[in-house]
Amino acid sequence: MGVKDTFKKVALAAVFMAGFVVVCWLAQRNIKNDVERSVFIIILSAVILGYVLYKIFSGSIAKHRHAADEKVKSDIGAEEAQARYIARLEERLQKLSAKLSSASLKLETEIASRPTDQRKLQERVKHLNCFYGLSKLVNTPKITLEQILQKTTGLIRNAYCYPDITSTRITLDGVQYKTDNFQKSELSQCAPINVRGEKAGAVEVYYFGKQLQGDESPLLEEEQDLLDAVAQRLGALTERKRAGEKLELFRNLIDPSNDCIFVIEPEWGRILDTNYRACESLGYTRQELLDLTVKDIEESITDDSAWQEHVKELKLQGNIIIQGQLKRKNATTFFVETSLKLVSQAKKDYIIAITRDITERKYAEQVQAELIQELKDFAYIVSHDLKAPLRGIKTLADWISGDYADKLDEQGKEQLDLLLKRVERMHNLIDGVLQYSRVGRITEEKVQVDLNELIPNVIDMVAAPENITITVENEMPVIECEQTRVMQVFENLLSNAIKYMDKPQGQIKIGCVEEDGFWKFSVADNGPGIEEQHFEKIFRIFQTLSARDEFESTGIGLTVIKKIVELYGGKVWLESKVGEGSTFFFTLPKQREEVADAKLQANIAC
Repeated sequence: MGVKDTFKKVALAAVFMAGFVVVCWLAQRNIKNDVERSVFIIILSAVILGYVLYKIFSGSIAKHRHAADEKVKSDIGAEEAQARYIARLEERLQKLSAKLSSASLKLETEIASRPTDQRKLQERVKHLNCFYGLSKLVNTPKITLEQILQKTTGLIRNAYCYPDITSTRITLDGVQYKTDNFQKSELSQCAPINVRGEKAGAVEVYYFGKQLQGDESPLLEEEQDLLDAVAQRLGALTERKRAGEKLELFRNLIDPSNDCIFVIEPEWGRILDTNYRACESLGYTRQELLDLTVKDIEESITDDSAWQEHVKELKLQGNIIIQGQLKRKNATTFFVETSLKLVSQAKKDYIIAITRDITERKYAEQVQAELIQELKDFAYIVSHDLKAPLRGIKTLADWISGDYADKLDEQGKEQLDLLLKRVERMHNLIDGVLQYSRVGRITEEKVQVDLNELIPNVIDMVAAPENITITVENEMPVIECEQTRVMQVFENLLSNAIKYMDKPQGQIKIGCVEEDGFWKFSVADNGPGIEEQHFEKIFRIFQTLSARDEFESTGIGLTVIKKIVELYGGKVWLESKVGEGSTFFFTLPKQREEVADAKLQANIAC
């Protein structure tokens, strides 16, 4: 401890002691007035304050002394610590200096490149203006593709660095659209316009100003990128515009149609599109119809499984025709005939349904069916009743021919034979009418018939003369049918071929091929042939091409064949050349199982 510090302590102690003595003296005196009391309090307060100050200063002095001692102790390592601090400071200064140098260099680079960036920014703004202008053109109501292409030439020119000495030309499908200053030059850029993957035109830009100094081109890579982008956009726009024009044309064609036309999704039968006639006929708005399925408007399709049956048949055959009744919004119905066709677009299947109102036709068919039934009944009754007097006439003619043979001259006998022939013809005619009336009215049970066994029996029945050969060219199928009806078809065709054969060596050939879900049969002969003008006539009832006295014929046989074949869903026709022979064709539909098996085998073979 220093002398100065000791002196301070002694002085403080003396002051404290002096104060204490004064307090004691005052305490011994009788304090009688307020003044003395106040002096006493002041002195006592001074003493206490002095004590407190002493404690404070003594503690602070002790701390300073301790710090000084510690400092003295660490003086030895201070220089070393100071040296390390200076080293760290220098290192930080070096790093800061490096950062400042780098920042300065970057700033100088940015300042140097600022004109280039500004130019690129201006170019970018021009390009954006070009695309913005093109978008405005595309969205302009009722603007044509030709107008868009013409205006786009100006947008492209203005997007280039030197629009005053730049010209543009757009070519699409051989038609050119040019800027008003168009001229070609050696410096140019070009981009193809592709529509549906094929080149349909091009966008060209020509620069006809002076060449810049050095190797720098006045046409920039960024401008070529712009040209490519615009050409791509024009290709997509052209494709979309043309699709829209086709759709509009389609709408103009189908909306005025008298038929209801639907586009249907196959899986669930959802209606995807329709025409105005369908909305009008059913009483729905177009949007209401698009929220419905086929089973909502077709009375015969009660659930999804019924719809899938039609889809299954459609996939097998490609197109089908069905009849049913459509339900209007007000719950009334009307008869329709619908043609369904399966089409594919963009790897998806759709069904096009064309529906025609056949209510009037249905009514007419019903009336016709009733009349036909009445005629059939009438024909059956009349034919049956006519046979009785014919039998009487035949019996009487036979009696006269036998009992008065010696009394009749040749002319009488000839007339009597002619009478018997007329009676026989009338009898055959009545039988033919009965046969025709029975077709469709009297039905037999359908059974599996092997034609390889049936046709030889028919050949034996017709008993062809020795000069006529009947051959079966290939194997016949097994079909499900009414056996008697099919026998009638082959018997009538073979009988006609035999009856009209005019060649010394007659040949009749029977064949069969599979064709589009049908069995196509043929009966060909090398007879006299038939003129084309009579092809339709011979299938009409009571029609014959030869005099009845020359060839005994009722003119009903081919009519019966036609009726039987059409009853099964087939058709009958002929091909013929006069002098060379005739071939009669008829078709019978295969069973669904046969069609499905055939298609399955075809797919396996592929």
